[in-house]
Amino acid sequence: MRVAVTVDDREPAGLVEAVRAHPDVTTVGVERLATGDIAIDSVGVERKTLRDYVSSAMGRSGSDLADQVERMAAAYDHSYVLLEDDFTGLESLRTGVSPESIRGSMASITARHGVPVVPCTDRQQLVDFAIRLGRKHAEDPTSTRLPAGSVPSRREPTTKRIYGCIEGIGPELAATLYDRYPTVEALLEADPDDLALLEGIGPTRAETIYAAFRDDGTGR
Repeated sequence: MRVAVTVDDREPAGLVEAVRAHPDVTTVGVERLATGDIAIDSVGVERKTLRDYVSSAMGRSGSDLADQVERMAAAYDHSYVLLEDDFTGLESLRTGVSPESIRGSMASITARHGVPVVPCTDRQQLVDFAIRLGRKHAEDPTSTRLPAGSVPSRREPTTKRIYGCIEGIGPELAATLYDRYPTVEALLEADPDDLALLEGIGPTRAETIYAAFRDDGTGR
């Protein structure tokens, strides 16, 4: 599968050329993006060098990465921060920030904002990974947009949003499940009979919920 890519017009020419050279790219548009540096349909990518990342995520100067991440999460179905460097460069940055703190920041953004931070070694690998992300999300049958209101808002707890993605479970039933089972681990302890006791669930939905969290989808 090949994809069309848009690159922000403030990015270096070398990035645009690397995108154009990728065999899985059909067309490349260069224009001002409201947020992110690379856009592939519903996928947004913020490109950072490690030094840029430290400055924007942990330093007093530079752009506010938290704000960038929040705007990307609102604008795209799937958002990523890709680093044009790898972990081996952490010790040589000499920024006054420990490698452990930098890794902790990456983990924090990934966990709290739901936007993965991924080291990609160099520009070629970053571009290749971004294109692959765009392809995978386009190929994934679950990436089709659902009707508005069919799942809880991004502002809701992650567990409630997961429940809302189960077939036949909308926001109201997701809230009912979340109130009784605030973690997936707690839900896994319940059997279909327990789930069927919840208001609005019933035996059929209980079996669907139970099966949704088993490896083969059959509840076994």
